[in-house]
Amino acid sequence: MTQVPNVPISTSYFPLAGGLNLVTPALSIPPGMCIDAQNFMPEITGGYKRVGGYERFDGHASPSAADYYVFSITLTGTIAVGNTITGASSGQTAVVIAAPDSTHRVVARVSGSFTNGETLNVGGVGQGTLTATPVANNEATPALDASYANLGADEIRTSISAVPGQGPIRGVWVYNDVVYAFRDAVGGATTEMYKSTASGWSASLHTFAVPGGRFEFVNYNFSGSATGLKMYGCDGKNKAWEYDGTTFTSITSTASTDTPQCIAAHKNRLFLGIQGSLFLSSPGAPTSGWANTGGVSGEIGVGDQIAGLYSLPGDNNNGALAVFSRNSTHILYGYSTSTWNLSPTAPDSGAIAHTTQYVSAMLALDDRGVTLLAASAVFSNFEQATISRNVQPFITQRVGTAVASSVLRSQNQYRLYFSDGYGLAFQIENSKCEAVMPIYYPNPVTCICTGEYSTGEEVVFFGSSDGFVYQAEKGTSFDGAAVESWIRLAFNPEKSPRVRKRWRRMVCDVSVPGYAELNFTYEMDFGDYGLAPAITQASEIVQTVVAPGGGGFWDSFTWDEFTWDSDLISPPRYDLTGTGKNISLLFYNYADITAPFTLQGITLHFTPRRNER
Repeated sequence: MTQVPNVPISTSYFPLAGGLNLVTPALSIPPGMCIDAQNFMPEITGGYKRVGGYERFDGHASPSAADYYVFSITLTGTIAVGNTITGASSGQTAVVIAAPDSTHRVVARVSGSFTNGETLNVGGVGQGTLTATPVANNEATPALDASYANLGADEIRTSISAVPGQGPIRGVWVYNDVVYAFRDAVGGATTEMYKSTASGWSASLHTFAVPGGRFEFVNYNFSGSATGLKMYGCDGKNKAWEYDGTTFTSITSTASTDTPQCIAAHKNRLFLGIQGSLFLSSPGAPTSGWANTGGVSGEIGVGDQIAGLYSLPGDNNNGALAVFSRNSTHILYGYSTSTWNLSPTAPDSGAIAHTTQYVSAMLALDDRGVTLLAASAVFSNFEQATISRNVQPFITQRVGTAVASSVLRSQNQYRLYFSDGYGLAFQIENSKCEAVMPIYYPNPVTCICTGEYSTGEEVVFFGSSDGFVYQAEKGTSFDGAAVESWIRLAFNPEKSPRVRKRWRRMVCDVSVPGYAELNFTYEMDFGDYGLAPAITQASEIVQTVVAPGGGGFWDSFTWDEFTWDSDLISPPRYDLTGTGKNISLLFYNYADITAPFTLQGITLHFTPRRNER
C-alpha cells in the first residue's frame, strides 16, 4: 500500500506597505504592494487605511456629530419618517429618521429633553405617547448604531448651504478658527468673500472687482505681538490684501501689473509672485513697506512664470525661500537687499500652479511627475528627485488636469488632486516617499487648505464645483454617499514562481476603531478564471458586488463579507480553495456607515506541490 507523504503546511507573513505599483514586472512586485487600489491611503503606523469621509460645511453643527435617539412609544395615530414631532408638555421637537417597528421611532435634530409619558404631536395633533426617557446613541447592535448615526447625519446636512454665488469655489482658508470661502457672485461680475458662522455663511465681507481668480493665502504675524497674526491673500486677478478678522486692507506693490498669483511670508517680509518676478516688502511692513508708499521694497527677476512660493525652515541666516516657476526651480538665499542670492536648483524642472507643498521636504508636480526637493548635506544645497515613478501611468493619463494639493500632517502625506475627482496620497518619511495610493472624491476638489484650530486639531477643507465647502477626513461617507474603496494586492508566488501551491488559509491583521464592513475574495495564476475561488465557509454572507463603471472586472467574483464592531478583535481567518503558482487577494468596501479601518498585514497558509510542467 502506497503511503501518501505528509507535506507540512507552510506559513508566510507580509506587511501591507509600498502602495500602488503600476510599472514593475508582476513577479518583482513585493507582495504587500497593490496593483490596483482606490480610497485606501498609506497609514503612518503601517498598512493601508480606508480613506476618511467628508461632509459639507458652513459653520453649522457637523452632520457626523449628530445624536440620534430611539423613542419608545405607544401609537394612537401615525408617526412617519420625515415627520416633526413635538412634545405636548415639554414643547421640544425632533425629526423622525427611522421607524423600525410599531413601538419605536428613531429621531434626530432633537431640540431638548422630552418628558416620559407626554403626548407626541404631529402637526398639532396627538399621534402617540412617549413611554420611556430617551437616551442618545444607545442602539444595542453596532450595525444599527452606525446606520442610525448615518441617518441622523443625513438629516442635519440638509441645513448646510452652499456658498452664495455661482460657479466653483475659488478659494478656502482657515484663520483664527474661522473658515473663509471665496466664490463669484451671481451674474459673474465680481468675487465675494464669506466666513463661516454658527448660522451658516455670513454676508459678503469684501467684493473683488475682477472675478474668476484662484486664491492663495498665508497667515503670518509681522508685528511680533501675541495678537498680531493676520491673513494675507491673492488671486491673480486683483491686488494682494491683508485681513485681521475685521478690517480688509488692499496692498499696492511696485508692480506695473499688480495682480499677484503667488504669496509667501519670509524673513518678516511679504513676497508676491507676479508673472515672472518676485516683489518683496520692507521688513515688518506688508501693507506700507513698498517703495511707492515710503518703504524699502525690492524686485527680483526669475525669468519664468512663478507657480509657487514656500518659506523653508531655518533661522535668519540659513532659512531660504523656494521659488517654483513653471519650468525651473530656484532657491532664494539671504536676508536683505545686499545678501539676496537667487540660485537655480533645477533649471529644467519646475511646478504646475497649486501643486507645491511641504512635508519634511518640498513637493510639486512637474511635467515629468511629482518631484521632491530636500536639503542636502553637500554644500548646504538642495537635491531634487522624482518620486511618482510607480504611479506614472496614472499621472500621464491626467496630464494638464492637476488643480490643487494639500498636506495631511498627522499622516505625513502630500495629496495631489485632479479635475476628474481623482487624486494621489503620497506618504513622506525622512524626505523619502514610502508609498503612493489613489483616492477618488465624487465631488471634485477645486481648491483645498489644511489648517489648525486653536485646540490643536488639524482640519482640512476643500471647495468643489457645486459651490459647497466640504470638511475632509470627517464622518463615514462622502457627504451622505457611500465610499467605494478597494485594494488588489500583487500576485504573490511565495518566492517560488514555478511551484504550484495549494492555498489553504488567509489571516488578516486589522485595526478597526468602530463598525466596519469589508468584502474579500482572491484569484490565482494572474487571474486565470479557470481557477476561480470557491466560497468554502457556509457561515459567511455571500454576495456579488458590481462596481459602478467597473466594466465587468469586479462582478466576476463571488465575495465573502465580514464585519467588525469593536476596537479589539481576533484577526479574521478565511479558508482558501484552489491550487496555483501565485495568489492575489482583493478587498472591497462600498458603504456609508463604515468607519475608516486599517489593513496591516497578511499571513498565508499553503502547501507547496510540484513544479509547473
